[in-house]
Amino acid sequence: MSIRGNLETFDLSALLQVLAWEQKTGKLLIRSKTNLVQIFFQDGDIVFATESRKNNRLGQLLFNNGLISRQALDECLATSRKKNQFIGKTLVEGGYISVKQLNEFLLKQAENTIYNVFLWQEGEFEYNDAELNIKSMAGKRFSTMNILLEASRRVDELEVLKKRMPDDQAVLRLCKPDEKNRKEELSADERLALSMLNGNITIRQVIDQTGFDDFTGYKVVNSLISYGLVEIVKNIPGEKLAEQSLDLLQGIDGRQFRETLDHMGLKRTSLLRASLLRIFRDAADIGRLLESVREESGRLCECPEKAELARLKDQTPQPFMKNILELLSFHSEQGHCIHKGADRIS
Repeated sequence: MSIRGNLETFDLSALLQVLAWEQKTGKLLIRSKTNLVQIFFQDGDIVFATESRKNNRLGQLLFNNGLISRQALDECLATSRKKNQFIGKTLVEGGYISVKQLNEFLLKQAENTIYNVFLWQEGEFEYNDAELNIKSMAGKRFSTMNILLEASRRVDELEVLKKRMPDDQAVLRLCKPDEKNRKEELSADERLALSMLNGNITIRQVIDQTGFDDFTGYKVVNSLISYGLVEIVKNIPGEKLAEQSLDLLQGIDGRQFRETLDHMGLKRTSLLRASLLRIFRDAADIGRLLESVREESGRLCECPEKAELARLKDQTPQPFMKNILELLSFHSEQGHCIHKGADRIS
């Protein structure tokens, strides 16, 4: 059996009900412009789910959730690259995390992935019957009907929460705790979210870096605001800044851009220089510019020259370069690292 369609014309809940009623075993792929979700079925029950936006950051998510140390993460990332194997397998082999802990975490992320996909407004889907290797998955079945009921409840409650925080690009900032020291009363999720705050992080970045589903993320942030521990400061004008950058770059050619890099003191072998050149090359429209900035910020996460960004941002006089550095610096500070071929699930 094969089913194809899009979420604008075919309701996801109806699709899952069909697969459950017919006790299907196979894989459902759901694609958006920025994400790919895979949901696996065994006899109509959901047994696992993954999404590309989280799969590439498993190690970082484990670290953010306090399950491994920074040293363990760095060591295992290096080992994973060398052996070309999954980061989860490397962590287990190194004794940094147990198979049970890893599987419990993977199952929680799978559950979050399933709930989040119900919030998508658009996307293409494709289901195909297939034999599954259940042993390679974390080992639990989710009742499809229970998932549908819970997803419906979360969607309704999330609409209420979003009215209080309508923009997920709003920046969160720590407030001074009151005399009751409410931090001691916080849940584990609330303490985790609170630990992410650095003065520049947005609601969306808190959700992504903790691995929360959107409902849990908004609920936690709303609680922290209600406690008086966190406040919304401003919105990051990313698209506006990108638009200004594009306008300023219209009159700049490649030679002028390279000369500016020379005046900034960036050597021809500099990784930061290479990133800026690639961003300049990709600056055809706002979407491509922002996508390039995000990709290059990931490369700079492990680059020693990352420290140069703050200095150059403050000292570079050319407006066209200053705007690009501002965008690149912001995304780099949020830890959007790209660990190609290493930070994958086991």
